[in-house]
Amino acid sequence: MFDRDFIQRVRDAVSLPDLIGRDHRVEPQGREYKCICPFHNDTKPSLGIYERHGQWRYKCFACGASGDCFTYLMEYHKMSFVEAVRECADLAGIEVPTTPGRRQEGPDRRTMLDVMQAAQDFFVQALASPAGAEARATFVKRGYDEEAQRELGLGFAPEGWENLVPHLMGRGIPLNLLRQMGLAKVRQQGDGAYDAFRNRLMFPIRDTQGRVVAFGGRIVDPEDNPKYLNSPEHPLFFKGKLLYGFDVAAKPIENENLAIVCEGYTDALACHRFGFHHAVATLGTAMTSDHARLLERRTSRVLLLFDGDTAGVRAARRAVEITFKQNLDVTICVLPEGQDPDDVLREGGPDAFRAQLDRAVDALEWLLSEFAKDADGADGDADRFRRTERFLLELANLGFHSMPALRQDFVLRRIGSILETEPETVKSMMPEPRAAAAVEDKPTSNLSQSSPSMAYASSPSGEMVEGPNGAEFEVFDIPPELLNEGQPANGHAEAPTQPPSGLTSSPADRRRRHAEETVLMALLAFAEVEPKSPWPEVVRGLNIQTQPLGDLAQRLLALDAGPRCSVLLDELRRQGEDDATLRHWQSQAEQLLRSEEPPRLLLERAIEDLHLVNEREANQRADSEAKKAAAAGDFSALDAIRHRRRMG
Repeated sequence: MFDRDFIQRVRDAVSLPDLIGRDHRVEPQGREYKCICPFHNDTKPSLGIYERHGQWRYKCFACGASGDCFTYLMEYHKMSFVEAVRECADLAGIEVPTTPGRRQEGPDRRTMLDVMQAAQDFFVQALASPAGAEARATFVKRGYDEEAQRELGLGFAPEGWENLVPHLMGRGIPLNLLRQMGLAKVRQQGDGAYDAFRNRLMFPIRDTQGRVVAFGGRIVDPEDNPKYLNSPEHPLFFKGKLLYGFDVAAKPIENENLAIVCEGYTDALACHRFGFHHAVATLGTAMTSDHARLLERRTSRVLLLFDGDTAGVRAARRAVEITFKQNLDVTICVLPEGQDPDDVLREGGPDAFRAQLDRAVDALEWLLSEFAKDADGADGDADRFRRTERFLLELANLGFHSMPALRQDFVLRRIGSILETEPETVKSMMPEPRAAAAVEDKPTSNLSQSSPSMAYASSPSGEMVEGPNGAEFEVFDIPPELLNEGQPANGHAEAPTQPPSGLTSSPADRRRRHAEETVLMALLAFAEVEPKSPWPEVVRGLNIQTQPLGDLAQRLLALDAGPRCSVLLDELRRQGEDDATLRHWQSQAEQLLRSEEPPRLLLERAIEDLHLVNEREANQRADSEAKKAAAAGDFSALDAIRHRRRMG
């Protein structure tokens, strides 16, 4: 996290005309600057960039967009506030402070970016040299003429073991840094190092701001292996967070309100070559939640494009699992087996490719069709039942229970038609989603000797136990010898706060604790980013039950404005709170700030999730009380419970 002095220093150091000028043509007009407004469909320069009292600002006199350097990056490049500050600090050459308690190790980001750009320049020059003649011909054969090679920054890693490494070391770049960036490999025998990429077509991999952070290399000689070789992950490059081509596809994705996600960068390049500029690709990894969130900044619609082989179908299924949980409308297009996007485009052109895209189906419908194929391949009724159970659990974990009622009804009817049974029967088989993983309470030392295989739940109803794999079971399903000796099995007595076994708390308790921890992190994040803003109305009446989270939240809320986060942490440190715990809380809050949502919205969403968890617990307690009342024949109590639930 950054203090206000650092943020102001960065703001003062950044030239807003230079920052906006990286993306748009900025022209001086007297003491100010003008450019086409990027925030609406502008036809003439209506965005003014001006300096007042030492502060750079921009304002559009047509659509009203305005702000500073951070606002521009957040609104145009869809960065979070923390990412915007880091980007501006890099641009101004200001070292970003590390998290308290951590020491900056190794080179800074600017130095690493310079190294990658130097490598990119070398590969481009090598492609233009006589040694790159075969590589140039290969590019042309694959559809990349000389103009495309220049526009895409394509390059060539020459044959031989020592070309790039001595070139960069001759410019004063240390070998250790080249190794760290994945450009050099150390010899197993003898001293020195050699080039990581040799005799390969080189594709630069850029971050969301268009800066080279890694490389992909494709073989020139068909006898070489592997066919594709990517840079290893390093401080600038994380495959699970970056999509190839996103830097140039971001605006087309926004304009089309659709992102085409391919399996490889050559597929994405083929799409761009034929005019489908809203295509991106994963980088040798499965689709991740970070990828989905990156796309969610620009669009509400994603088309997942995969090869028709078995690996492509598996990749599509993993991608659906990730994107299903985001605020995205997802469709799936699986190409005919043996074809990839490059094949379709080269053989049939844009029309043939567009015809394939038109075949894309809703992700849920695709999953259902895959289940139909799986069910038809079952070996007998027992195997068919097991496959159905597995698919229903997958649907539950994808969010079936949070779907609109009409959507649920469609799914149940579709599965019923596949199984030739009634939708109500399918509904009765639908399980609850698995409880979210959370940190378990550690047993105290005097209880750690006992280790039975099941733990009695400490939920208010006392009716659930948890097995070692995290599954929940009704108490009457568990043999008495597996329960703690003397522990009531019928749930009439209240379960102790710390069960005698010293094992885990109940899944319900862990769900609530996880939700409460998220609320606390959101409070800390809000206090850090908006220290002078009053607490939002949504925090009124906030009740966190788990200690010490509840006390910490109340102390934080008591500080109505000012540097609340640092004041609270300093106070706790003076009271002897473990410094490692404080750093953990602070780092978790910083992680939360890396999302693209404003801190106020994050806080509101966290509190809403906590309310849902509490509501679920209340409903479970009511169900338990109703069962007991019905079993005892106490119908007046049963009517009272039903009335209380109807009234909320």
